[in-house]
Amino acid sequence: MANYMIVHKYDEETLKTCEYIKSKIKLTYDEQKPNIVFTIGGDGTFIRACHKYPTATFFGIHTGHLGFYSNYGLDELDELIDMINNNRYQINRIPLLSVNVEADKEYNFTAINEMTLICPLRTLKLDVYINDLFFEHFRGTGICVSTPTGSTAYNKSLGGAIVDHSIKSMQITEIAGINSSTYETINSPLILGNDYYIELEVAGKYKNIFLTVDTLAIELFNFKKLRAYMGNYYVKVGINNKTNFISRIKRSFFEKNNS
Repeated sequence: MANYMIVHKYDEETLKTCEYIKSKIKLTYDEQKPNIVFTIGGDGTFIRACHKYPTATFFGIHTGHLGFYSNYGLDELDELIDMINNNRYQINRIPLLSVNVEADKEYNFTAINEMTLICPLRTLKLDVYINDLFFEHFRGTGICVSTPTGSTAYNKSLGGAIVDHSIKSMQITEIAGINSSTYETINSPLILGNDYYIELEVAGKYKNIFLTVDTLAIELFNFKKLRAYMGNYYVKVGINNKTNFISRIKRSFFEKNNS
């Protein structure tokens, strides 16, 4: 028997929505090992829930702006509950970025949106390799590596490209790269296919190097190397056939009223 839980914000409207779902859903409530997770809020709420319950199937309900993950509206709630009660929903598997780090200890993460390696207090020097081939000497604040679904998040703010979510790829985007007669970087987003991996090796000794993976941020000590690639991990997300990739872009970035 399938079970479920709800991850949500704590405003009055959201709490009412939680109670409504609980009154209509025919599944067992289970906060420990849910098969299905409703997230109520925005994409940030959705991403936090995915990291906490990585094996569940997620249905994101937005209570404000339409999200790229939270793609069901409150006006679609009855239809969504009926699909789940009758096991008529479809799912999409969103590929995740794998991140392996060598520092004072080894770290292994997966990212739904992106990872960044940054040094906010001074210029960061990194040697960038792609499939073991030296690519460039990077100088700047840091580097962002994003997934297709994460291309519309921080990556876009950095001037990165928006990538069709159906394309399994990753994107490298510089954060304040330095281009001068001494230092020259590609100074452009780079989109790589599924068979590529990148390595970032530190060129010098640094303090205050930080790694972010979605909503997580940690300071790295004795950082040596980072590898990022699109691995075999994914998140299962309920499909809303009433919205598509282009319509979500339009509603997120062009329309004034997204509620």
